[in-house]
Amino acid sequence: MAATYDQVLGCLLGAAVGDAMGAPTETRTIDMIKHNFGGFVTDLINSPLDAYANGAPAGHVTDDFSLSYLTCWAFVKDGGITASAAHRALVEWSHLPEFCDPYVGPTTLAAIARIEAGQPQPDIGRGPLCDNLYTSNGAAMKSGPFALFTPHSLSDTIDGAITACLCTHPNVAALAGACAVSAAVWQALQPGASLDDLIETGIYGAAEGARRAQKVAKPGPAASYEKRIRLAVSLGLSHQGDFEGALRAISEVIGTGLPALESVPAVFGYITASGGNALQAIQYGVNGGADTDTVATMIGAIMGAYRGAGAFPAHYIDLIDAVNRYDLRSLATAICAL
Repeated sequence: MAATYDQVLGCLLGAAVGDAMGAPTETRTIDMIKHNFGGFVTDLINSPLDAYANGAPAGHVTDDFSLSYLTCWAFVKDGGITASAAHRALVEWSHLPEFCDPYVGPTTLAAIARIEAGQPQPDIGRGPLCDNLYTSNGAAMKSGPFALFTPHSLSDTIDGAITACLCTHPNVAALAGACAVSAAVWQALQPGASLDDLIETGIYGAAEGARRAQKVAKPGPAASYEKRIRLAVSLGLSHQGDFEGALRAISEVIGTGLPALESVPAVFGYITASGGNALQAIQYGVNGGADTDTVATMIGAIMGAYRGAGAFPAHYIDLIDAVNRYDLRSLATAICAL
């Protein structure tokens, strides 16, 4: 069964909302967020000048969703997920200073340079055998919407996440995190899925993604995604109904920072704490400190696919489209037409 238009649009919108809502709070601690914003952030607001987003208006996204958006359009053009489309989108994105310049990291810059030199795939035979330089959440942050192109096959979804993210993150742990998020979106698209289903499929996606990524990416010592996700879920479950308690428990025990093995498990913990409320789940990510926009955009992709576009305030989509010069409805329509 194909995903519905409402689910496809919900995934795109949720990812954009999470990114835009989390941009003002990025890098801060929970206490800083409460102090700097007069309480927790629960809506789209302007970014302060001391954020990476540097005064961006309410609704403006960062690298997280802007990369997803351009890559999805490239996949539409190619009729599905291809490495060449992912590479084209990355180069196109690098020419958009409002999205690239404040956020681009050294691994992405290196990937762009390789693509432009005609060598898009990294040479994993060079350098240290185990290289943890690429273990960030930069693959997972953009991978959720990619599942929209493979709604009929979880196996294809896992392969698609690896294909789309290998160029920038040729590391088993990073790719496993991307597969966990993309797999959870895939499950969210299935009729009758439960929150438990999303969690279990995310865990499976991480494990199977790691197994497949070992053939094409560098290994590295890493914690267990399954154990960390289950721990995060237990913390979220024990703090349902206690917003700040869940924030602090997951932030302090699991972490919400740049490593994929922090932020990806935190996603599943906050989803659990929300009890399935899409907007509240995003708000957890926004206020959990550290890499708030990335945690929130991953949550938004999963929960948007699960609950649909109607889970978010009606004016959000028009604001995000206007501020970023996007057309989320047209992208959703194009994806559904494949």
